[in-house]
Amino acid sequence: MKLAAKALDIKVVRDLMRMRGQAIAIIAVMACGVGMFVGMRATMRSLASARAGYYAHERFGHVFSGLKRAPERVATELRSIPGVQQLETRVVADVTLDVPDMVEVATGRLVSLPNHGRPRVNDVRLRSGRFPAVNRWQEALVSEAFAEAHDLRLGDRIGAVINGKHQRLEVVGTALSPEYTFTPGPGLILPDDRRFGILWMRRDGLAAAFDLDGAFNDVSMRLARDASVDDVLRRTDHVLDRYGGLGAIARKDQQSAFFIENELRQLQTYSLMLPSLFLAVAAFLVHIVIGRIVATQREQIAAMKAFGYRDREVGMHYAKLAGTLVVCGSVFGLIVASWLGTMMTRMYVIFYRFPELPLELNGSDAVAGLAVSAMAAGAGAWAAIQRTIALPPAEAMRPEAPHLYRATVLERLGLARMLPPAARIVMREIERKPLRAAMTIAGIAMATGLNILNAFTFDSVRYMLNVQFGLSRREDVQLALFEPRATAALRSLESLPGVLRAEPFRSVAVRLRAGRRMRTLSIQGIPPTASLQALLDTDLHTVAIPEDGLVLSRKLAEVLGVATGDRVQVEVLEGKRTRASVRVARTVETFIGMTAYMSLDALCRLLGETESLNGAWLTVDDLRLDDLHRSVKETPVVAGVVGRNDVLRSARKLLDENLGTWVYVSLAFSLALSMGVLYNAVRITLAERSRDLASLRVLGFRRSEVGAILLGELGVLVAIATPLGLWFGRALSGVMVRTSGFDTEQFRLPLVISSATYAGAVVTVLVAAAISSWSAWRKLDRMDIVEVLKARD
Repeated sequence: MKLAAKALDIKVVRDLMRMRGQAIAIIAVMACGVGMFVGMRATMRSLASARAGYYAHERFGHVFSGLKRAPERVATELRSIPGVQQLETRVVADVTLDVPDMVEVATGRLVSLPNHGRPRVNDVRLRSGRFPAVNRWQEALVSEAFAEAHDLRLGDRIGAVINGKHQRLEVVGTALSPEYTFTPGPGLILPDDRRFGILWMRRDGLAAAFDLDGAFNDVSMRLARDASVDDVLRRTDHVLDRYGGLGAIARKDQQSAFFIENELRQLQTYSLMLPSLFLAVAAFLVHIVIGRIVATQREQIAAMKAFGYRDREVGMHYAKLAGTLVVCGSVFGLIVASWLGTMMTRMYVIFYRFPELPLELNGSDAVAGLAVSAMAAGAGAWAAIQRTIALPPAEAMRPEAPHLYRATVLERLGLARMLPPAARIVMREIERKPLRAAMTIAGIAMATGLNILNAFTFDSVRYMLNVQFGLSRREDVQLALFEPRATAALRSLESLPGVLRAEPFRSVAVRLRAGRRMRTLSIQGIPPTASLQALLDTDLHTVAIPEDGLVLSRKLAEVLGVATGDRVQVEVLEGKRTRASVRVARTVETFIGMTAYMSLDALCRLLGETESLNGAWLTVDDLRLDDLHRSVKETPVVAGVVGRNDVLRSARKLLDENLGTWVYVSLAFSLALSMGVLYNAVRITLAERSRDLASLRVLGFRRSEVGAILLGELGVLVAIATPLGLWFGRALSGVMVRTSGFDTEQFRLPLVISSATYAGAVVTVLVAAAISSWSAWRKLDRMDIVEVLKARD
């Protein structure tokens, strides 16, 4: 019995060696599927684990709120809220920075540290240097990313305009914080480490500089496990409303926490969707290859059964063949998973600034990879193995019954005479095996669609940037002031160096309510004559700001559950804290954040003040931009300056470094999938039709004509599959946009696929087809016609 089993094992090895090209293609596809499944899930688990550890170690808050100013005694009232376990009051302020190696204005967020000890909530992770000394308020910790972007060393000094006064801050250390893992900064949409940084300073000096002695303007809380977050938010707002509270938010809505959570959701979706495509194709390839082996080894199967091998042993022999593919695919898949997971975790460390993010590949990953690949291979091989078991020895000794040939659809339609003989042969072969042709087409379509699925985010983000900073925002520079001023101040801004045109805006924090739905955000007041800020409808046509009423972004209207003509309650969160019911005049399209707009006059009337501004859009002479930035650094009333082109350049650079890398990785995966399908298709066709092709050579067909028949079938399948794949890729991308965190309150990713992406997907399939065809052509060229014809059919 052992000798018999050993003989069958030797036969498995020989079968694999004979079909090594096809086996390698199947293993490659399976390895990609297992690698993506295991690698993405390991990355997801590693990111979630690192986040949990980071949040716990630094005591990241559960509830956050900004406010105008509250005396420190209010903290006692906040601590008495049921569920509040720890609380930290702070002074937080944005200032303009003058960094030595940068002509442009940078923005810094100053965050207070306790005068003694470490923060009880939202602690920082020291990366180098030391904490600022007590009573040395001009010493600061600087966020590590900002320090690296400017090559700041310990002891270097940064200029800052703090409450209208120029100060020099000394860098004594660098740090990280879970509160600022994703830090776009004011006016930015993606992190820009050169233009925005966090600086932590001792509280007394910072409070004195902003007239907040014995007071605070920011608070963070950690809650007990059984606390009701909604109840704490409601009570916090109730306490802070009279102190200019800007609305408390839960951790899930805090900017950095939201983006990491959204990343985890996307990883979960991708880790299921992408590997499923590869493993489905792998199942198809195993089905075809094992089925082909069984068909060509009918006599061997009969002989094995005649010599006493039981049906179970014969079936197990072919199961071992499939199992070997599974084991090899899983082993190489774990190698791919390790590489992919390492690449992704490194990318997240850079992008999200985690202090550490080791890839956690463990035994459960190997088991999961083996299980998913075994299920795929088992599904593919099951039918062939069942056919082997059910095959009686006497029937197996006879060759398979010849195929039943009948007129094709083209012939029945009378169109066959329009085709040359070679084309008719190709069409007959495809129609004779419609299931295999359909599965091959499906595999090629999946490979094409995979390429589009992985690349469309690059196109969509670029489109979003072009709309936001091309069609909607048309200024060269957006300038923000610390405090609202009369519109007469616009003349002073127009006199700044290089300014050709200036248009005012007024931004105010509000709370919008519609029934039980509520959101805290900003209303932006725009002059009806504004040309540097355009509102766009869903077709991206410019619309005029109405003289009265609110204009809501489409997503905001959806979240509040309102439409044009409905009324919403507006509660202003600054100044007199006016409350009013305002009609929704129309909705507009925005892709970033949720914003409400009003005409500048209407907003000022709502606020109960004369026409005012707290920012302006500027058109600037390109040659004078540096002069403008130098002048702004000397203007204490300016809170920040954002150049539109600077934002675009930094965003595109970040995309190229992150999404661009992923596009190339996905291209390699798509090529492997295409090669697996096409190579197996052409090799099986060659194996099945070698006698027919040899007969045609004997009948006088030239090698090129015979090659055209062989490769024509592949060409027809590719021609049918490619447009289906383009449609499939678009449909998959649409599903991804709707289900994986691409349509949120923070940003909406439109479904945009460029012609270059479609072309790249097509080229990938064509390259795979060309390589597979070349391999088949070489095999055909070396084919011994006499030996093929002598072989028993």
